[in-house]
Amino acid sequence: MADDAARLTLERRVAAFTPEDRQEAARQEAARLEAARLEAERQEAERLEAERRDADAHALVLAGEVAAATAALHAQAAAILNIKSLVPVILDLTSPHFNRWRGLFLNTLERYALADHVLSNDDRSDDVTWKRMDRVVLSWLYGTITAELLEVVMNREEGPPTARIVWLGLEQQFIDNKETRALLLDAEFRTFVQGDLSIDDYCHQLKAMADQLADLGEPVRDRTLVLNVLRGLNDRFAHLAALIQCQRPLPMFIEVRSDLRLAEITMKAKQGSPAQALAASTPRAPPPTFYNPVAGSNFGKKPTRRGGGSGKKSGAAGAGPAFPGAPWATQAQWPTPPPPGWQPAYDTFQAY
Repeated sequence: MADDAARLTLERRVAAFTPEDRQEAARQEAARLEAARLEAERQEAERLEAERRDADAHALVLAGEVAAATAALHAQAAAILNIKSLVPVILDLTSPHFNRWRGLFLNTLERYALADHVLSNDDRSDDVTWKRMDRVVLSWLYGTITAELLEVVMNREEGPPTARIVWLGLEQQFIDNKETRALLLDAEFRTFVQGDLSIDDYCHQLKAMADQLADLGEPVRDRTLVLNVLRGLNDRFAHLAALIQCQRPLPMFIEVRSDLRLAEITMKAKQGSPAQALAASTPRAPPPTFYNPVAGSNFGKKPTRRGGGSGKKSGAAGAGPAFPGAPWATQAQWPTPPPPGWQPAYDTFQAY
């Protein structure tokens, strides 16, 4: 009942409003809503402005920290005296390792926040700090290429050289000619033979050629490397090469190299121990000189029948007679000097 009464009272009051009162009430409501909207927009604008100020302040802090960190990295880069400790690959006019050198050099530049000096075309030579660090990068480039290559890649028509100019010259020298270089290296790789090389040297050179071809954009599969190793072996390893080729699947390069090393060690062991080789190389001493009392006593004399024999039956001229029953008759010679008591003039011992 109370709710019905309140509703009836409200309806009477609304019915009592004139059109002017209704318009005024609507206007006031619209003004209130507009004011609320403007207040909300103002508060949102203030919030956004506060966030922007905070973001700018944070960006300034970060920029300062980045600048400080970059300056510290640049100071460390300027203190490097030997760039070869970081980039051990040295480029020359015929070097096949440009990709490897490029990767090592870019890694070093990014480590010290200097990559833009070779990758960006922006010329900031008016900035003293940038120009000083560009000279540092330029000295690094000079330290990892030969003087002959530097003469080729340096373009003096564009004024003083910069790191970017030398970098572009190197890319033109190696990337534009890599097809020809890969063709020549591939021909050498496929015709290389062992000859007098050891297994370690032979396999090392073939593996180095395969790596160089990969640097030139022509990677060599492990199977192809194994086949080239077997093809170029000398005749000593022909039997082992035939056995390896019969294996299915074909073993990997490191396995083939290990088998060949073992075979080479076995061959060297069969050639003889060092003691035997030393004995074979040492000249033998001449045999000792023996004294022949029979021959010595009859030299220049006529053979005698003393002792029961003649010189003709002794089997050799000047050999002297034999003495049967004597303890020394079975021996043809005595060592020098003659035995004590022997009298060569009488072909007998001295009687005491």
